[in-house]
Amino acid sequence: MRASLSAVFCDALAFFRGDFHGKLAAMAQRLILYSRLLLTMDREHPIEDGFVLLQGPRILQVGRRRDLDPVPSARVLDLGDTVLLPGLINAHCHLDFTHLWRKVPYRGSFIDWLRRMGAATRASTPGQFRQGIRAGIQQSLAYGTTTLCDVSTTLESWPLLRSSGLRSILFVELLDLLQASPKDYWKQVQERVLGLLKREPPTPTFRWGLSPHTPFTVSRELYRLAGRYLEQHPRVPTTIHVAESREEARLFKDGRGPLGSSLARLNPHWVLPRNTTPVQYLKHAGWLPKLDLGVHLNAVKGTDIRVLAKNRVAVAHCPGSHEFFGHPAFPYEKMKRAGVRICLGTDSLASNGSLSLFREMRIFRQAHPHVPAREVLSLATSRAAEALGAGRELGRIRPGHLADLIGIPLPRSSAGRDPFERAVQYRGQVSFAMVHGELRFRVP
Repeated sequence: MRASLSAVFCDALAFFRGDFHGKLAAMAQRLILYSRLLLTMDREHPIEDGFVLLQGPRILQVGRRRDLDPVPSARVLDLGDTVLLPGLINAHCHLDFTHLWRKVPYRGSFIDWLRRMGAATRASTPGQFRQGIRAGIQQSLAYGTTTLCDVSTTLESWPLLRSSGLRSILFVELLDLLQASPKDYWKQVQERVLGLLKREPPTPTFRWGLSPHTPFTVSRELYRLAGRYLEQHPRVPTTIHVAESREEARLFKDGRGPLGSSLARLNPHWVLPRNTTPVQYLKHAGWLPKLDLGVHLNAVKGTDIRVLAKNRVAVAHCPGSHEFFGHPAFPYEKMKRAGVRICLGTDSLASNGSLSLFREMRIFRQAHPHVPAREVLSLATSRAAEALGAGRELGRIRPGHLADLIGIPLPRSSAGRDPFERAVQYRGQVSFAMVHGELRFRVP
């Protein structure tokens, strides 16, 4: 079983990273994009009246229009009064719950909200999930997301993301709180993933990963089984919700509180942690070296942050969802000083008003007004790419990088205004979006 799954994954990875696409790019026609302003995230200042020369999915050259030498047989697309910038990277989303927008209000108790979310999810049909996922994909692209990390329980988004044109990672969510046997559950997950890989294999823009739900809803045995698999397949990316709420922090401190009581009711035999923190629990379970992206990390101590930095765990912060629940203040500056890589996500529409990363940047800026606009924008572009281990290919408009680009309108009246600030405060849909060198969205 593991050998066949490994073979499928390795073949797909070789296809994704190998010479095949380099040869395709060499045969592809070149395209020149002109734009009044380029925010490359590779330079401190914008490029005025700039160009980007593409060949296939890659960027060949970037600069000022007047410095571009003639390019025989190249196609030209003049975007006019547009700010061209790297496509935005949504580091954490749940497309499964798009159809639950405004249907599960928060009433002051996080565990109560989780219970009502569980009930709403169980009452949903596959058709409702798929309809919501399609709408979430469309909204994401319209608001400039070109890379999306989706944590999925239903796996209904696997074929939809794969064919969407978005660059995406689907994280298969693991949760065995209500399962009789972690070993049997893990076997079922592997069989389902293998079936999907055979029918809908990874592509240059679509891959998959693993997401144990939280430190308190996944058993130590399942963590062990998944960890053993990752030791054999180290390139499979991972993400986990960690230390999201005060209730979670209290659970790991003394095993009490509403979250502990709820878990005991759901599974009287469930082993609850004591005298630790969610981060320390994952450390002792041997999982921090295997974890690429921790999500939320609102309720953490200084020792937790240092452990995250030491293990090179990146953190996805979801400002809109954070505001929705009124979680403890996100420790951005402490994490930054410790060297933790931070990026932004939207979470789901069940706990947010939009899947727009522009909105996330605005909410983040309100909570952290001292952070410069260029730095805020980097949390959804260059730093997000670095957090996902893709800093050499995504997040910047740079020669050799993949051509994931978006454009927002630039009115003539905006002359003299900081273009990075304008991008962070932008409220509309994008006017242009390209993924892997292919046009995906454009407003005439």
